[in-house]
Amino acid sequence: MNVLMMLVSLGLPAMALAQAGIVEWVDIDCAQSRIGPTDGLRCRATDKLTKDALSTGEGLYRFWSASGSIEQTKYYYYVAEALSAEATLVAKQDLPDAVRGRSPQGRGSANMSDVRQRQDAAVVSFESAAKESCIGIRKTGPGNGQSVKWILYATRCVPPGQPVTDGDIAAFVRQARIRE
Repeated sequence: MNVLMMLVSLGLPAMALAQAGIVEWVDIDCAQSRIGPTDGLRCRATDKLTKDALSTGEGLYRFWSASGSIEQTKYYYYVAEALSAEATLVAKQDLPDAVRGRSPQGRGSANMSDVRQRQDAAVVSFESAAKESCIGIRKTGPGNGQSVKWILYATRCVPPGQPVTDGDIAAFVRQARIRE
């Protein structure tokens, strides 16, 4: 995960960008992750970060990821979470650009669809650089109209030649969640 790209996509100030080198991701037990489901995936997280590292103001933030393959299907999840009332998160990037910038399968992708709404998520379909059939989603947590508590991005890719069905999309959107 390119931390600098993630910071730019969240619209963080130049001072935070200059300090991006101090952000460290560590492997964690997936049972401790806020991302669900994570069985069979590799989970990572940052420590709690304050305004000194990543914020656009006062507050605490944390970032989570989960990735891996299960039965030849590749999954990637990424969450930015505001941990305090003063912390603010705003999704400023359109979903296709966010997928290209965050998901390993989104880099070099082609045939990105228009964004559509499915249940509680914005959804795009695309073809990875490896010709996999993929979907990308964004869900946002509760908010006040100007910012949200968390933003979840996720991608799911199947091997080349396999279709992604409406049932696959519905199940992926339903299953991708934040554990409370």
